[in-house]
Amino acid sequence: MKEIIGNIWVKRCTAVFSCAYFAVLCLLTYATFLYKLEFVEGMAAPFLAIYSLASVFFLVLMIYTREMFITRLISVLMMPVTFCLILFNMYNWVLIIPPFVVALVIFFVAGTRANVKVILGTIYLLMYVLGIVAYFVLNMLLGGSAVETELNLDLDPQGDVYSLYSGQMKHIAEVTDDTNTYSPDGEYRFQIYDVQDSDKGAVKIYVVPANEDIELKYFTLRQQGIRKTVTKNGTRGVVPSVGWIVEQDEATGEYYLAILYQLTEEELPKTVKVRNLPKKNYFGFIGIQ
Repeated sequence: MKEIIGNIWVKRCTAVFSCAYFAVLCLLTYATFLYKLEFVEGMAAPFLAIYSLASVFFLVLMIYTREMFITRLISVLMMPVTFCLILFNMYNWVLIIPPFVVALVIFFVAGTRANVKVILGTIYLLMYVLGIVAYFVLNMLLGGSAVETELNLDLDPQGDVYSLYSGQMKHIAEVTDDTNTYSPDGEYRFQIYDVQDSDKGAVKIYVVPANEDIELKYFTLRQQGIRKTVTKNGTRGVVPSVGWIVEQDEATGEYYLAILYQLTEEELPKTVKVRNLPKKNYFGFIGIQ
């Protein structure tokens, strides 16, 4: 048994196999840069259990192969990848903590030369400290203090937003039902948001892609950074009536989709054409809208 464990080819093969964890981490980081990860209801705890067990398993493998070149290379690359994962998923501790612990432990345990660890360790420390500080500063400057909460049946009953709309939950259920929010061609859907800011607040209506989400067993990757503002003038506390209609362009005779909305009972209904959505915003995670 000792001969097998100490065999150089066994260690090399194990080191190559442990690359799978680093590859999955890179894939997850890239995916959460493009998409917003939302856990399926009740699946966050099972995912965390599997995620943590896999992290411990691969950490043991990397410690076992700590002298191998591949493991030493992974040990210096994992810290910046984990840093990006933290930026793209700030406060999502389920995703952040397991890989960060693995990256931190293997960085110090791997057989990388001491002078390399000192230099890279200093760089990574500055990267984490200055990067996270810059993240919060940019979010504060670019994102402002406004808090947007999507109006649907998933509102937290203990939250302030729910208490503001508690008497209109039946109307919210009707307006936000999938049969109403999705466009007739299935390409778009609208979302209604309550906006709480330093002023009187507002209600906004957005149109987003409907067919670009990726649904998996434990979570859904929702497309983010692509949305068209229909209106931002809704009165906070009043749920607007919203729906889809198909209209004909008088000049060309072409048919097009439009959002029909009525912000209050006193106002007249309005329509907004929906043809092409804006280009994707890749920097929404730092507050750029």
